[in-house]
Amino acid sequence: MKEKSVKNSQAYFDCNATTPVLAAAAQAALHAMETLYGNPSSTHLVGLQAKNILESTRALASQAVGSDSAEIIFTSGATEAIQTAIFSTLQHLKSKNSQSRNKLLYAATEHKAVPMALKYWVKMLDLPYEIIELPVDRNGQLQLEVFKEELKDAALVCTMAVNNEVGVIQNLASIEKILIGSQSEALWLVDCVQALGKVDLNLSRSRIDYAPFSGHKLYAPKGIGFLYVKKGAPFYPLIVGGGQEKGFRSGTENLPGVAALGAMLKELLKKREKSDFQPHARLVEFRDQLLKELRQAFPKILFNSPIKFSVPTTINFSVPGFKSGELLDVFDSAGLRVSAGSACSSASVKPSHVLDAMGYPEWRSASALRLSFGPCTSEQEINLGCQLIQESAAVLKNNCLLETSATSGSPGDLKDGILNFIAGHSNSWVIVDKQSRSCIILDPTEPVAERIESFVRCQNLNVLAILDTHSHADHESVRPVFQKSLSDKMKHSGAEFGSLGWPKKASVVKLESWLEVPAILINSTKDGDLVLARLETPGHTSDSVSYFLGIAKSGRLSKSDVNFVFSGDLILSGGLGRTNFFISSPSALFYSLKKLESCISHLSVLCPAHDYDNSYATNLETEIRRNPLLSSALDRIVPMSLESFVERKMQVDRDLLDPEDSIGEVVCGVVSSCTALQDESLAVSAQTMR
Repeated sequence: MKEKSVKNSQAYFDCNATTPVLAAAAQAALHAMETLYGNPSSTHLVGLQAKNILESTRALASQAVGSDSAEIIFTSGATEAIQTAIFSTLQHLKSKNSQSRNKLLYAATEHKAVPMALKYWVKMLDLPYEIIELPVDRNGQLQLEVFKEELKDAALVCTMAVNNEVGVIQNLASIEKILIGSQSEALWLVDCVQALGKVDLNLSRSRIDYAPFSGHKLYAPKGIGFLYVKKGAPFYPLIVGGGQEKGFRSGTENLPGVAALGAMLKELLKKREKSDFQPHARLVEFRDQLLKELRQAFPKILFNSPIKFSVPTTINFSVPGFKSGELLDVFDSAGLRVSAGSACSSASVKPSHVLDAMGYPEWRSASALRLSFGPCTSEQEINLGCQLIQESAAVLKNNCLLETSATSGSPGDLKDGILNFIAGHSNSWVIVDKQSRSCIILDPTEPVAERIESFVRCQNLNVLAILDTHSHADHESVRPVFQKSLSDKMKHSGAEFGSLGWPKKASVVKLESWLEVPAILINSTKDGDLVLARLETPGHTSDSVSYFLGIAKSGRLSKSDVNFVFSGDLILSGGLGRTNFFISSPSALFYSLKKLESCISHLSVLCPAHDYDNSYATNLETEIRRNPLLSSALDRIVPMSLESFVERKMQVDRDLLDPEDSIGEVVCGVVSSCTALQDESLAVSAQTMR
């Protein structure tokens, strides 16, 4: 059997999400569909042939996990298996009317399918049970002392064999020792999805009661999996009907999927020298090769996977100064298929519950990438992956977006435009003008300051100004220190600057409203002067300002010529800036919104200081459409009163989550969709990858 060939210089390293279907599995499925297409419940020859596939695969599965064949039930995958195990446990407890053991325990790094199933079935079965999340340490291991204490009243314990995000191998032996030593009657569910083919399993000799498995994590197609149920463990079918699987799981079996899974299990059980499944030592060599390449490509890389406690096939890492989406795009363009450390949706505020539980700071979670290969990955694909890692880093270095070992580099292909440097939920912006080879830096933050400086020096840019859009209620700005660090690159060395970094000597332009405001001249063009104008827009703080980038003609910057607006925390994507700091004023914000609208186009790009929904930028037209409060404040037909605005804005601010319960930093504005804004609530959701 040959692994799926590497085509078009593509290296697939997202095997924890799903593995490719290998040739033997595809052929087995096709053979089952074309030749052995009978129903396993039929008693004629074709049906008996199909039944043979079913039972031979069951025997292979039991051999692979160390169980009896009667303990294997085929399912559509791991999610169904988890639901079935939890439903069986809770239905059993309900039938016994058990009140003495009323705690359901799960490790904080479990796949979300587990706690969500616990909550769902407790509610559906109307059970008075307490669901408790057990903490883990920095290495992702269950904190055993806490586990011991909570175990006294536990009816169910849910843990993982191998974590899907960071690859941590859970210390099941220690957990089992505590369960046996305490003579606990709690049932034990162990998610073994990422363990099959990577760690040795002998379930019948363990204390484990339930263990789910998924075929598409082991080179079989999606839609097939199985559940190990220990003899004597409670079982209630989740799906009833035709009585298939001895009544444990009704519905005509997915015979092509079973056949494909059987082919993979047969391959797994071969002697290693005759199998495409790599021995453990070889997988470790592959991992070490990838680690070496990653360290060379990204000298400041931080590994979130505790290497000593993890399977060799999973590497979770963060690169300071880069959000996961940025690196993901670069890798994907090169043909390297990896995944973000979590599956962040536009509404996600906490990107990875696993890294949060392990005690990592929020920025590492937001920057995390997961590189995962499989036990059948070839040396050819590992070598190609290493090559593509270096090519990806070279692209970043050539564009001065990745710091090199030297203090300065050769200028890359400089282009006019706006660069966005992200740290957590904070945006830093750099305006770049190619002709004058100059730049303006706005709202710098400490995590990206070094990266911005590297870019400035590599491109040999003159810095016209380093600006903040407002002072901060909770911390000092990095701007003064950053300005000193780049003093040799400041175009006007020795010039005087105001509190937010604005040069005291500046030009003047008139806005659409004929308001005269200060401006920095960036460059003169045939169409007019490229300027950055400054408009006072207090509200979020008493000194908040907005900066307008555009072409001023004859000293006037009209609405249509304002291309970008650096709005600080006045208007965010999906909401408005917070106004309940001691230096805030909701009434001032009300008037600033009206002033801003009078000076810019509804299509001018708004570049906020914070980004809570991965939008990067927005515009006034979009925000008016999605934000009822903003729409009402700017409505010219039925204008909203100042009093009503202040009342509603204060309520919105009160509904903001406490920073420690939300994103680990002070929330500077509403993060919400239009619907949630109407409810005046903060929508928080988290999605994770299997």
